[in-house]
Amino acid sequence: MRRSLHLVFIVLTALVFAGCNSLDSRIRANQAAFSALDPQTQQKIRQQIVEVGYTPDMVYMAYGEPTRKSFKSNEKGSFMTWSYQVSHDEYEGSSLHYRRSVAVDPRTGRRVIVHRPVVTDYYSEQNEEILRVEFKDGRVTSIEQNN
Repeated sequence: MRRSLHLVFIVLTALVFAGCNSLDSRIRANQAAFSALDPQTQQKIRQQIVEVGYTPDMVYMAYGEPTRKSFKSNEKGSFMTWSYQVSHDEYEGSSLHYRRSVAVDPRTGRRVIVHRPVVTDYYSEQNEEILRVEFKDGRVTSIEQNN
């Protein structure tokens, strides 16, 4: 029991550091752009806070690659939308059915068909948009966040 708790602690610690390294690696990959920002903006990016006026590079440093990107151009300018989504499984219910198999009756030595009950749980994958960032001409113009 103690060993498994120790293993769980190691795995959780690794996941926490992996998340930190992800943000840090994005900042390192854009070090010149990050260094050019004022300290207050740098802190906001580290806290995953984006604001109107940010560039795509700044949003990328804060949140990473979006789940989906869409582009639109018209006489009013160029528009881009970044969508960030999370996925989770939602329990849909279970069903009872019977699995048929062949077994040998120990008393007679004859083969018999046996029906064994099997319960199957069903889940559906749900995608939920948690953040939508809209850009016009390379700057954030709108932020929609769902908590």
